[in-house]
Amino acid sequence: MSATYIWLIASCVLFALEMLTGGFALMAFALASLCAALGAALGMGLEGQIIGFSVVSLLFFFFIRPFLLKWWKKHEKEAPHTNAMGLIGKTARVVETIDMSQRKGRVVIDGDNFMAVSADGSIIEKDTTVKIVGINSTILEVKPADLS
Repeated sequence: MSATYIWLIASCVLFALEMLTGGFALMAFALASLCAALGAALGMGLEGQIIGFSVVSLLFFFFIRPFLLKWWKKHEKEAPHTNAMGLIGKTARVVETIDMSQRKGRVVIDGDNFMAVSADGSIIEKDTTVKIVGINSTILEVKPADLS
């Protein structure tokens, strides 16, 4: 098997592992493997392939990866929340008075009934409209909604 194919197989494996892990660390080695495969296809010796692999890996780690991580972090915040996290910011109606001292309190949102606690520890009476400000496991953290 030629060196070109070995580098290409290594690159494919590293790209697949990058998809499972994230963080753009393995992507550096995957791209460097592609560079080494190109070098092998152009007839470079093993030393040239290893130098190309090393240079591309270092360039990616020190110059490209930090920008990718910043971009990813910025765009991750813009992604819409789904499942339970999609409830944060919505309003609900208290159907059982929320009293943390008695470990009681339930709210209904979109037809679903959830256990709830007050964000500041206060008692929130039945039929009050509340805003969901957090989630801890399956318990919603709420505060009275500002309906002004």
